[in-house]
Amino acid sequence: MEPAGIIRHWVEEKLKEPEFRAYFLLQVQVLPGNKVEIFLDGDEGIGLEVCRTISRYVEERLDLEGLIGLSYGLEVSSPGATRPLELPRQYPKHVGRILRVTLGDGTEKEGRLASAGTDGISLETTSGRGRQKQTVLEEIPFADIRQAVVKIAFK
Repeated sequence: MEPAGIIRHWVEEKLKEPEFRAYFLLQVQVLPGNKVEIFLDGDEGIGLEVCRTISRYVEERLDLEGLIGLSYGLEVSSPGATRPLELPRQYPKHVGRILRVTLGDGTEKEGRLASAGTDGISLETTSGRGRQKQTVLEEIPFADIRQAVVKIAFK
């Protein structure tokens, strides 16, 4: 198994522990120069302390196993506001926010995330102008979503 796959396995095992069940792994990358990036998220977000705990755990394993040598960089963080949503589990905490969704056929839709279920999302979009403006609730299966990004609103 490649180093990223082994590290992924370590983190997934750690996240099975009761105190970490609200968190999930999004991505593990081992980049040139032995830089390891791990992106985590949580059902209600993720805090610095969780990232720090997972970082220490992975660091211990890397040092013990010698998987990528003694000289490496390790970064454990949340995905950040600009990264696309990758898993259905990420959607519920964004209900009420504006999403830009790209479908499998390249069509883009933007609207308020009304709900997120096990099979897909409900996106509230508007069409028309002025008095002709209509709000439509569109059901979009996860299988049809190529990419979804939360739009940041500054007030």
